[in-house]
Amino acid sequence: MSSSSTPSSVPANRPRISVGIGSWTDKEYDGLLFPKGLPPDERLKVYATHFDHVEVNSTLHAQPRRAWVESWVQQTPAGFVFDVKLHKTISNDPEGSVRDGNMVRRMLEMAQPIIDAGKFGAFFAVLLPSFGPKSHRLEELVPLVEKLRPQLLAVELRHRGWVEGEQRERTLEFFRAQQLVWIAVDMPRVEGSTIMPAVDEVTNPKFAYLRLHGRRTDWPKLKTTGERHTYEYSSDDLNEIVARVQTLAAKADHVRVVANNHAEDFAPKAALELKRLLKIAGVVA
Repeated sequence: MSSSSTPSSVPANRPRISVGIGSWTDKEYDGLLFPKGLPPDERLKVYATHFDHVEVNSTLHAQPRRAWVESWVQQTPAGFVFDVKLHKTISNDPEGSVRDGNMVRRMLEMAQPIIDAGKFGAFFAVLLPSFGPKSHRLEELVPLVEKLRPQLLAVELRHRGWVEGEQRERTLEFFRAQQLVWIAVDMPRVEGSTIMPAVDEVTNPKFAYLRLHGRRTDWPKLKTTGERHTYEYSSDDLNEIVARVQTLAAKADHVRVVANNHAEDFAPKAALELKRLLKIAGVVA
């Protein structure tokens, strides 16, 4: 992609707070988001009647065909936004992936139809829990930031060492200096663990990002993502999250909230209820 490409931005008609999820393919969502028996190629179109943005998480493991990406653009209305997760080879080794260059190039090429349509939000990377301040440097992200410009990069750190003590301000200042979007998380609060706590900061004024992973207190003992995300947010949980969203909205032009507790139908239930609590009506026309 050339340096003249349009930077990531949020269309002027976007609501200030957007709530969504990270999949439109889960069969468990039939009867809640989708009519039973809905053909696969119509699911995203129906998803877009409920929510005005989506996380594309499947790109963590594989690159979709360009024709598929073009169909996503066609199925969604003006103002709809896609945030695209970087492939695991990039998030597992940000610096090395840029030296190799192949996967980063493929990610940019894959996203180009979304960018051209004005429906691209940001690339986002979820770093490994092992990416901590004792064994890694945040500067390892700089080549990736530069390679992806002018598109925005949002980063979710998974090791709490980045926000403990004096390191916290150094971490946030690095994000601000690089114009990275800080991804705040809602995760279990487990004493003595390295799980990232709630840090509701805005490091790029364009938008804030909050991802909800569930609050299973046995998270450190669980082996699979599916087990960890098997959590249904309670009314009290969601009211607490609403307060966090409003705090972020006071600091950023736009706020993205993603229910990522993808087990059963927990994610869309949480997202729909958050829309109700935040008084977000309808979707972008």
